[in-house]
Amino acid sequence: MIYINFKSNLNMGRIDRSGGQDSTMERRHINAMLRNIEEYELIKNKKHHSFAILEEFYSSKGICRQNFLKYYRRFIISNRDVESLIPKKVGRRFKDELNYLPEVIEKIKTIRARGCNRFEISSRLKAQDNITISASSTYRLLCKLKINQLNPVIKQEVKRIIKMHTGELGHIDIHYIAKNTVKEFKNKKLYLLGVIDDYSRICWVEVIDSIKAINVAFETMNILMKIKERYDIQFKEMLSDNGSEFSSKNNPDHPFERMLTFYNIKHRYTKPFRPQTNGKIERFWKTIEEELLSNEEFETLDELKHHILGYNIYYNEHRLHQGIDNKMPVNLVERPVI
Repeated sequence: MIYINFKSNLNMGRIDRSGGQDSTMERRHINAMLRNIEEYELIKNKKHHSFAILEEFYSSKGICRQNFLKYYRRFIISNRDVESLIPKKVGRRFKDELNYLPEVIEKIKTIRARGCNRFEISSRLKAQDNITISASSTYRLLCKLKINQLNPVIKQEVKRIIKMHTGELGHIDIHYIAKNTVKEFKNKKLYLLGVIDDYSRICWVEVIDSIKAINVAFETMNILMKIKERYDIQFKEMLSDNGSEFSSKNNPDHPFERMLTFYNIKHRYTKPFRPQTNGKIERFWKTIEEELLSNEEFETLDELKHHILGYNIYYNEHRLHQGIDNKMPVNLVERPVI
């Protein structure tokens, strides 16, 4: 048993708190934590009379696993000091006023006026002026200066990527598939590789089992050929993030870069800290999760691939899309579909 005489501990000064009510609440909290820790250790040692696995214990007690383990680790590290089980007061770690030099504040105002967010401001200050201010501190300063929200004029200057013809720009991205989606490969990582046309929203997705650069390059080539064959779309530019599967600053012969060069496609990259730049493909991942992946469990990989193929056709040629005035993507293709 790991129960402790709290009265003696309190008198010894281990938990010295002023105010009877606060001390009572702490004793109750610690008693409850110690009871849970005792049961937890019994389950771990396979000696508990009611629970066989920890999931049953967490569910029955209504315990947040992550929060409980945080305090349990504190308890063990502190050599089972009961005071480690008391939640620590959380508050602002900085002074009330953020006092920066006037020239630093002016630099922040200038960068903000260009439409940059807090992450970009922090990054530019570090790169250009060797000034280190965290993104969170930058945001608090923006709030203090009352420029945390862009005014309409600046918003208009920060223009979105808008294309007027199919093939002008493609978005490419990789999406992780939950492990329990395919029963045949419960412990194997599977991914979706997708390319979407910026103008028409024509999209094609394939299932892949590796995100190594060479594999991504070949699968992308496969997708581009299928989009070309079925919808006659030839991309001029391709937008990707800065992941190693798409680029490498130290490797001019990167497989993905070489593949794009072969097809005469210009490679563009999303801006750091701006995932919304690739928002069209990101929104597609949410859609396919909601309409297909989260509602189905597939027996085999071939079954999943079959359903993905069907969803490609459905999404492009039958599903109405709010982003293009409730039209189907195929309606914006500039030639009949094969």
